[in-house]
Amino acid sequence: MKFPNPHARIDAENRERDRRLAAMIRRDPSVIEIAKRNLAKWQERWGGSNPAWEEWAQILRMLSSDQVADFLDSDTPMANRLRQSSPFLGPHELTTVTPHAA
Repeated sequence: MKFPNPHARIDAENRERDRRLAAMIRRDPSVIEIAKRNLAKWQERWGGSNPAWEEWAQILRMLSSDQVADFLDSDTPMANRLRQSSPFLGPHELTTVTPHAA
């Protein structure tokens, strides 16, 4: 009997979420500020950082908004790995963001 891999389903959901985020960022680059705030909150709350958060901080600091969107859209090993610790998630902030009309 073959059991479905629950991680594959979660990975597919995360990829789809990031594709929607990429579209939001292309319409309203200020969405990136949510991720920056979340990283700062997490570091303050849990007293430091971890390698994934540091990678996200570098991405958000060094890439343009279009490049961040392209990264979120990509299926590179790094993008797939960092989806597991996305700073775009957090206490219902993302769901309350209303991108500016295009």
